[in-house]
Order: sequence, then C-alpha cells, then structure tokens
Amino acid sequence: MKKLFAALLALALVMTLAACGGTNSSSSQQTESSSKTSQAGSESSETASSEPEPAAASGEAVKVSMLSTNGGNDSNTELVKYRIEEFNKKYAGQYELEVEWIPGVAEDIRTKLKMLNAANDLPAIVGEMGAEPAFADLLMRNNRLIDLMPYFEASPEWQETCIPESIAYNTTEDGKMFSAPNTTAAYAGMYYNKELFAKAGIEKFPETLEDFWDACETLKAAGITPISLHTTETGWCPMIFATARLALTDAGKEFSSQMYPTNFDTPEVRETFEIVKRLFDYSTADAVGGNYALAANNFASGNTAMIPNGPWMIPGLSDPQFAPEGFAAKVGYAAYPDKVMITTGGYEGYSQGVSVDVPKEAQEGAVEYLKFLATPEMIRKSCVTTGDISPIVSLTEEDLEQMDPIMKEYSSVVPTLAGSVPNYQGHWDPITQNEVIPTELVNYITEKITLDELLQKMNEAAEKYAAENN
Repeated sequence: MKKLFAALLALALVMTLAACGGTNSSSSQQTESSSKTSQAGSESSETASSEPEPAAASGEAVKVSMLSTNGGNDSNTELVKYRIEEFNKKYAGQYELEVEWIPGVAEDIRTKLKMLNAANDLPAIVGEMGAEPAFADLLMRNNRLIDLMPYFEASPEWQETCIPESIAYNTTEDGKMFSAPNTTAAYAGMYYNKELFAKAGIEKFPETLEDFWDACETLKAAGITPISLHTTETGWCPMIFATARLALTDAGKEFSSQMYPTNFDTPEVRETFEIVKRLFDYSTADAVGGNYALAANNFASGNTAMIPNGPWMIPGLSDPQFAPEGFAAKVGYAAYPDKVMITTGGYEGYSQGVSVDVPKEAQEGAVEYLKFLATPEMIRKSCVTTGDISPIVSLTEEDLEQMDPIMKEYSSVVPTLAGSVPNYQGHWDPITQNEVIPTELVNYITEKITLDELLQKMNEAAEKYAAENN
C-alpha cells in the first residue's frame, strides 16, 4: 500500500502544474485456492499454448469480436468507443473490432458471455472477468482462453506499463497467463451535492462515520433525502460504502483479501451489514427493490444529496440527457468517512482474455487490442476519462488540462486515503452475490429476516459454491 500511495502522491503534487503519475480497475490479495488457477494451464489446448503467429494476410481486415455495454453517458462506454475508433484507425486493413453493443449494465454482458460459453461461441475478446472471477476461473479450468504469455514475453513495451503485482497475479504456477495484467486501478468514493449540503447548513463533507450520520440527520431535518441507494445488482451503492470500512482494521483487510470467503459471520462483516441497513433510513422510498439507474437518476435530479460510486460516473453529470445543465458545478467528490475507499481492478484481479472459439487470425487481433490498451497513450486517456490511476505512466500538462474539475478533485483525494480494500464483487462467490443478496438483502432491510439469518444464508451459499468447485 505504501508503494501505491507514494505513486499516487506524485499524482496529487502534479495537480499544481507539474507532470503527474497516471490511473485503472479491482480486487486484493487472493487465497491460493482461487484465481491463480494453477491447474488451468496444465491442460491448455494447443491453441492456448502455441507461439504467436502473424495475422493472416488477406484483402479484408480480420474481424475481432467483442461485447460492450452501450451505457450512453457512462465514461466507461465513452472510453471503449474511443479505444475502438483508435484501434480500427491504427490497424485499418489488418484488424477491425466488431462490437456487439449490449443494452443495460455490465452484469448483462456477463450473462451473455455465459450463454456464449455454453454454446462454444465466445467472442474473440472476453471481458468483464475481474467483476466475476468465478466465471473467469471456470473459463481457465475448461481451457476456454488462450495462453497470452508467449505474446507478453515477446513484447517489452507491453510489460513496461503493466503493474508488477498484476503480472504476478495473472501468471499461473506453471507460467501461463490467461488474463492480461492490469495497468491501472480506480477508486470508488462519494459524490455529494454541495448546494444541498449548504442549504442544510453543512459546510464540508463529514470526516468520521459519526459525523456522517449527523449530516444525514441534518439533511433529513432540512427536508432533503440524504443518499441514493438500491438493492439490485448486488446492492452496489450501499455495499461499496459499507465494505470500504473493512480497510480500517487488520481483520477487515484480511477478510477483504480472501477469495470466495465461506464465513461471513465475523464482527467486521456484521458491522458492514449493520451500516448497510442503517443507510436505508436515509434514502428514497424506491431504494429498496430499486436498481442503480433509479438511484443515479435521483441524485442527478437533485432528489438526494449523495451517491456512492466510482469516477466513471463523472462525465454523465455534465450530460444534459442525464443531469440538468450546470448540475456538475454543484457536485463534490470525497472519500468515505475516515478516508477509506474501495478499489476496482488494479494490483490484483483479472481483466480481459482471448477466446479459443475464434480463428487464429482473430485471436492475433484480440492480442493486439490488449497490447494496444497497455500503450501509454491509452493509459493516459483512461486516467483522464474514467479516473483510472497508473503508478507507472505519467500524465502530461495537456492531460491535466483536459480533466473535468470533479475528476481533478477525485485524483487529489486518492493520495490522502487512510486505506482501501478491493471491490467485494471481485472476491465473493457468485451464488452469494447473484442469488442471496438480491432477495435476502431486501428481507434484511425490511426486517423480514435477522442479521443472523442473512449471514447464515450467505455462509450456506458460499459453502455450496466451494463444494461445487473443489
């Protein structure tokens, strides 16, 4: 963590006018039994283990298939579209990215990928692996991805921009690589409406958890709904606020580092869900049972004073289709109380791989795209657009000038953190996340079940996943 903060401190200092250190995506330390997938490479297919070959020469560009969400004002979508345009321009006549745009959220991409995997029809580029490592592990165990290591070892330029810890994480015990190493990491904190805070007489974002609860009471007394929340999509907004507090204790950090934990009944996790439940005392009537889009709209419409989320939301705050004109000027960005945040991607976690289901030429094109994403130009664009921070690639003064004011505030907050933990979505098992939380979180918040019962159901789901995957 000290290495990370040293790099990030450089980023904060450059905000004064010098050149800075860069920015990206999820996870923390994994246990040996998880995503290292040491046995995945031992049975790799011939395609996965073969040496790289040049793309076949033909009169027509090789089509390289991939999936992406068409999220409109989401900066991740904006960045993906930019990358596609630039890649197709650079490799015109040789490779062409062929994108299937999926309406909805990232979870919808993962659902489609699972269907395509069952039909042995995965696209050339397999993304979204960091958000659901259990699916990535399945792909690796079943030899559904090619080995990237020959390409990685043959490209010093690719190696130079990747985070060393991510290279180690994505290298199996037998020296194979099925997911490209990350080059950046992103942090999720709190957006807040400075105008609504001022209306309630609150001068600054609360520094401690008790100050935060006091601020919620003050906002509520002023007739202002304090915070946007939802319970679908694994309860993202309340969960990232509450799980970030695990960074404050050694026990919490140890729990957060586990891959597919089977015991959620710990003092730290109990406190996490007590905080989740209390948050809903200060949210909208449609929060319980509502989705993220509804929560985001409530914040952008000025119906709530806060929303937890990452920097990818920033461009939408200036989009007239999403927020009223001038709304972004009212928004500030802060770490959660006690200076904690969650990370997505980055030092330990999966990213994207290449499918065995497409012709060799398409695989070669997919590898070129992964290498393209690791170029300094694309990394700097990622920092400016989505707030992904690189400890290796520095920003230019021109990059800094292009930054949105909220993005600059976000970038200055990260180096001041007391701690951070990886995004829970990248560590908890899929049964707990996709079957238990969507229904039982609602039951817990509405007091149809107790916290003991919720944690028991989570433990049972985690144990079931462990039994089915050992």
